[in-house]
Amino acid sequence: MFSQFTNFMITKPNLHQPQHTGFTLVEVLVGLLVITGFISTAMQALVTATAFKVKGQELSEATTWIQEDIERVRFEAKRLGLGEDVNLPACQTLDNTSGYAALLQARIEQNAPVDTDKLSVIGNRPYTLTRTPTLSSDAPFNVLSLEYEVVSADSIPIAIVQTKVIPDKSLECP
Repeated sequence: MFSQFTNFMITKPNLHQPQHTGFTLVEVLVGLLVITGFISTAMQALVTATAFKVKGQELSEATTWIQEDIERVRFEAKRLGLGEDVNLPACQTLDNTSGYAALLQARIEQNAPVDTDKLSVIGNRPYTLTRTPTLSSDAPFNVLSLEYEVVSADSIPIAIVQTKVIPDKSLECP
């Protein structure tokens, strides 16, 4: 045991081997390239996420505008047949121009016009909301089809929604 200790004490470090105390220039450059790659990838992901967020907010806003107009149309569909026009003769109509859908279309054009020009909360960009009604071609002519479209100033569609509305009064027909 004593001999191992003396051998350890007698052994001196080799002074001819170079001492490694830092990084070489190549190692530093490779490290910088790796860090730059990670940072640029992270920044690109951040920009892409922001773009998706803005598109999502635009779609949400457009859907809200469409839903507001659909609620106005549904309100008019409930009101149809109440008050001054209680005895509407639309149950026995022979064409789609005098059925409940045509009466509802006339009512919404008069009482619930579409608010076409909208300004987005996101950057105050202008958008246009259009509502296209289509009368049912099948008897009893009580279904009004509506197509909504929100387009940007560049004529790029943001949202397109199709729905059908049946006036409550038409459900009383025999």
